[in-house]
Amino acid sequence: LKTVTGSLEPTLLEKRISDAFDVFDNARSHEVDVRELGTIIRSLGCVISETELQEIQVEVEDVENNCVTQERFVQYMAKAISEQKFKPADPEDLLQAFQLLDPDNHGYIMRADMEKSLMEIGEPFTKEEIDEMMSVACDPVTNKINYEHYINSLIIHLSDDENVYKIAEQLEANKTKTPFRQKFMKDFI
Repeated sequence: LKTVTGSLEPTLLEKRISDAFDVFDNARSHEVDVRELGTIIRSLGCVISETELQEIQVEVEDVENNCVTQERFVQYMAKAISEQKFKPADPEDLLQAFQLLDPDNHGYIMRADMEKSLMEIGEPFTKEEIDEMMSVACDPVTNKINYEHYINSLIIHLSDDENVYKIAEQLEANKTKTPFRQKFMKDFI
């Protein structure tokens, strides 16, 4: 496996990405069907739109075989995550977005209003995506979405060694420390 950094040993980030890939590589062929791409990326805690998924697919797909190789996937995703691409929104940002749809500060949004927003603002949701969201977010009796409760259900609590974005931040912090150490050691040699 060729690493992003060019070193022989994969970084912790590359290892986490590779582990996520392995879950879907049942044949242990270092390839997965291209249709698994979105699921693998989302399993890493990344948030991607369908448009972004198609752009990623163009970068990593082996078109002849309709598959994604582990090497290309790990290289692409390690770079993307290091650049903080596809990072989930902070809970505070989600709260502010929901509050825009609740100008009277009721603490909830009516299902019909939310569905309208999901269809008209940004990349439109499909009917299936809306139904899936509503099955989790909406009280079936009142047709209200208590958005603070919904946001709390969305938050994925990962330890720092499982969170690929925290791992990328730590790798970046370690990179900036290395040149000083090397310079410091050269002064004593």
